[in-house]
Amino acid sequence: MLRLMTMLAALRRHPDFAGFFDLVFPLFWPMLAWQLVRASKQLAAMGRGPSLVRVHWWGGITIAYLGDRTPDPSAYRPVTPLRAAWDDPIWSTAVPAFLNAEARAVIFPCASGGFEGKAFALQMPREGMKGACTLSPITDTS
Repeated sequence: MLRLMTMLAALRRHPDFAGFFDLVFPLFWPMLAWQLVRASKQLAAMGRGPSLVRVHWWGGITIAYLGDRTPDPSAYRPVTPLRAAWDDPIWSTAVPAFLNAEARAVIFPCASGGFEGKAFALQMPREGMKGACTLSPITDTS
């Protein structure tokens, strides 16, 4: 009997179960303690996480909704990289050093100073048009 009273006192002080004891008439606290232990063992055997339970005034517990399954620890292994890191020497370039910024501007004219082709010139506002854009049109020199 002393063991039962000690278990009831420990469960009554536990922050997770104290609210259950407030819902049950004190005469039925041993039934509530037995049901709590039974439900926790049942949930542990099923491998479920926190679940939603319904507590009756007489100490009975009904599992209303089961929690998620406990995740498998092997499911959260870090992914092995398929490519080398960006600072790895494998990503170094074989382009000669003489291709500096001026040479790249000659080889790739559109990438150096922005796009200045015909499509861009057609998007610019014409003389006499009203609007927020006050840029002058660019003449096509190609």
